[in-house]
Amino acid sequence: MTSADSGQWEDLYKPTDGWSAAAPTGWPPVIDQKITVLPFQAQHWIDFEMLLLDTVIETESVVRALRYGGPGQDQGGIDIAGVRPDGTWHAYQAKKVERFLESDAKKAVSAFVAGRRPFGAKRLVIATACSVTRTQVRDLLHESQKQHTDLVLEQVWDAEHLSHLLRPHPRIVARFFGEHVARRFCDADALRSWTPAPSPGGGGDSRHPAPPGQPLSSFSNPFSLEVHEAIRPVNGGEGLPTLPAYVRRSHDQKLQVTIDVALSGNSSMAVLLGDSSTGKTRAAWEAIQRLPEEWKLWHPSTQASLMDSLEAVEPHTVLWLNEIHRFLITSDEAQDERTAGELRRALGDPTKAPVLILGTVWHEYWAELVRKPGTTDERRESRSLLENCRILVPETFSARELAALKDIEPADPRLKEAVNRAEDGHITQYLAGGPAQLDRYELAAPAARAVLHAAMDARRLGHGLALSRPFLTQAAEAYLTGPQRDALQDDWFDAAIAYLSPPCRGARGALARVRPRPDDPLGRGTRYRLADYLEQHSKRNRSTVCPPDAFWVAAEHHATTAADRSALALSAHDRGRSAAAERLAKSAASLGNSTGLTGLAQRVQRERGAREALAYFLLAAEAGDNSARMAVAWQYEQDGRADEAEAWYRAVAEGDYRASALVGLASIAWERGDESTAMRLYTEALKTGGARSVEYQARYVAGRGGNEEHALHLAHMAFKAGNAEAFTGLAWTYMNPEEKDTALRVFLYAATEAGDVNALRELAWLFEEEGDSETADHFCELAVLHGEVGTIRGLGQIRAGRGKRREAAGLFWRAWNAGDAWALCKLAELREDDGDLERARRLYERMLSEGQSFGLTGLVRVMEKSGQGADAERLAWDARRFPHSSAWEELVRLRECAGDIEGAERLLRMSLEDGDLSSLLRLGKLRIRAGDRRGAEGFLRQAVEAGIREADRMLHEFPELPDHGDPQDR
Repeated sequence: MTSADSGQWEDLYKPTDGWSAAAPTGWPPVIDQKITVLPFQAQHWIDFEMLLLDTVIETESVVRALRYGGPGQDQGGIDIAGVRPDGTWHAYQAKKVERFLESDAKKAVSAFVAGRRPFGAKRLVIATACSVTRTQVRDLLHESQKQHTDLVLEQVWDAEHLSHLLRPHPRIVARFFGEHVARRFCDADALRSWTPAPSPGGGGDSRHPAPPGQPLSSFSNPFSLEVHEAIRPVNGGEGLPTLPAYVRRSHDQKLQVTIDVALSGNSSMAVLLGDSSTGKTRAAWEAIQRLPEEWKLWHPSTQASLMDSLEAVEPHTVLWLNEIHRFLITSDEAQDERTAGELRRALGDPTKAPVLILGTVWHEYWAELVRKPGTTDERRESRSLLENCRILVPETFSARELAALKDIEPADPRLKEAVNRAEDGHITQYLAGGPAQLDRYELAAPAARAVLHAAMDARRLGHGLALSRPFLTQAAEAYLTGPQRDALQDDWFDAAIAYLSPPCRGARGALARVRPRPDDPLGRGTRYRLADYLEQHSKRNRSTVCPPDAFWVAAEHHATTAADRSALALSAHDRGRSAAAERLAKSAASLGNSTGLTGLAQRVQRERGAREALAYFLLAAEAGDNSARMAVAWQYEQDGRADEAEAWYRAVAEGDYRASALVGLASIAWERGDESTAMRLYTEALKTGGARSVEYQARYVAGRGGNEEHALHLAHMAFKAGNAEAFTGLAWTYMNPEEKDTALRVFLYAATEAGDVNALRELAWLFEEEGDSETADHFCELAVLHGEVGTIRGLGQIRAGRGKRREAAGLFWRAWNAGDAWALCKLAELREDDGDLERARRLYERMLSEGQSFGLTGLVRVMEKSGQGADAERLAWDARRFPHSSAWEELVRLRECAGDIEGAERLLRMSLEDGDLSSLLRLGKLRIRAGDRRGAEGFLRQAVEAGIREADRMLHEFPELPDHGDPQDR
């Protein structure tokens, strides 16, 4: 940093009451300045995600945008994916939260960076409903960007930025907030060219479907709504009611509140969350018995039928979505997210109120549907719809509930049997037949047991519900020994089905035949469905079992759908069966589903690099996958194969990746010296939502040592097109000792010429890192003045690293008082590092008392360091109920670092017994550290069979261990 540079900023920035940098000019006038920021916080989370989807389509120059995610698939930490004409994909996360903290940002970025980055997306946009973005969030993103210069990670669209994007778009504003808001908020020019949609009463469309649903009184049979049949008594049972008497439990009281909301005239929704046969559907059935006779009930059978008639739903309708994941997790992730968005809009539509949506879901599907920001496989729309309406259904009856049950069980032999025989309070599971299904499995003859194993492994590895007869027949033989196969009769499969399919005490058989509906797209072939209870049992008890080779061969030829083959291809790869994975992916592509090939290519790219993955991307590209085409084009451009790259870019320039493809074509034109064509293409890309792609290009130019002025011009173009992170992204590219002056020039230009508020924060940190605290303080105050409170904490962290710990503590306190919750954690860590464990403990406890659960890990750490290991262990174990707590993992790390290998291993074995398969990998590492190669190999091989790819790599990296190889290639 030169003295000339320092003088430059002194001339530009003098302490004033406001920010002296020039603001952007040329903004169109606003009709009514009373509404400056749209009320995103008032939206339902589904509406917020759908609004983001519309915003991406209108403002990001994408040729296609979709909601991303599917069953058993890795979403890569995104909710929406959009492709520009140049073929590049962009990822978006919707965070409908009151506060978006540094921890949230860290999870979002980690999921995107460490995940498979669907479609090869290199840009992540995080959209929040928060009025401003905390400085600590921007700090974290800044650090992440410096570590991942090939990606764009620094963009956060908060309420202010989203409002700026939406001012020219009254159609979107009116759709989500009403026409009156659009007229008071949007630009005058946009309003003049806008024709509002006709009001609901302003004429109808004869093509609209009739209002769905039937009178509630017509649903007298609970089994028609998928309530489980109860067991039949061993002796007698004549004259019993259809269902056993019902005992109200804790979740029924919560469900009652949802019903009361609907009865008051307001739309409401509840999703009963519990594992198989816990009483979810029965609870919903009992709840609707309170509704008046004017209510109707609609029970759609498929996602398509739901979407076809949802718009026509009338007030006083119950929307019955038993096993709601069937409607929100399919092979079409974009349609899943649209479905969730439309459900959310139905709830918020006053013309439909009251509508009551009742759903049920298993825990594993719930985790997929509401995956938190920053994790893999994020589903923003689904999360927004569901996260505030969950009602947990306990697996077991409490002591009070059992006592109430005993009071009524003498009148019903079914309840008496359940009370006497159900283990540990699992009343509903016993009533629904789960134990009988399990008995049938455990007592099965070898052939029937082999059929069940084939079905269990197929379901847990990604196959859909419908299992074909040819697949089960061929796969099952692989689970038999040679003598067992030789002893099979000609009708062995029919005999096995005859044993497995009969109902188990009124519930579905262990493996029952399912009759396809007349409109079933899979046709009329014979198919079978594994009982839910056994499916869950297999996931708990067969998680470290990899199917035999013949299983994968059977799947290649007989898996029911192309999507099933793609899903199994990825499971095969994750378990080290690369040859089988490739065959399955090619088989799926031949049937029109290239997601397996693309997913395989992305996995190979992460594990072995882009060049190794190119062959797979080419196969997927030739099969028509546009994301793969973009990956091929990009790789060819990097390799200097401009003509081939241009051909692939043009192949997707009119599709989902238009903006990205245009930028790719512009890049090639610029390298050829055709600057006018390049700039025309860049401008066209910006018009189709390519602001992020153009920023990436600016960073690409800078990273290759290209023309600094050209890179800065591209960043400015992207910034003016709505990319608030464009300058920061470019500056980070220069964040190395040799080019830091260039980064400073970029930030100064951004602040003075473009009005980029983010630059103030970055300048504060940059000057602090250079040791100029006075200048850093000045820029920090300017940033805080413009809402960047996180700048204070970031400044404190840098000063703490420079040894100015007292000043850092003061900054942390100031940040905390300004609303930065994460600052108190940083202060506690500061005290902890200084050895003042008691003060650190009080700070962590204060965080917890104020509802900041991320203080748990620090408190566990301090307790362990203070010699309170048993208390730390109890607290860490209890903290596991919080989805994103790392307290247990931190305790393992502390004991390992302290040399207590035995103690660390004991904790990991506890985790493994609780179902945490990742513990296998850490146990293997501990055994290696202890010198136990044989023990390490055992754990690592189990991890490979469980689908943990890193374990396969570790086995190959240790020559002392036997070569793992690939069973498919041996």
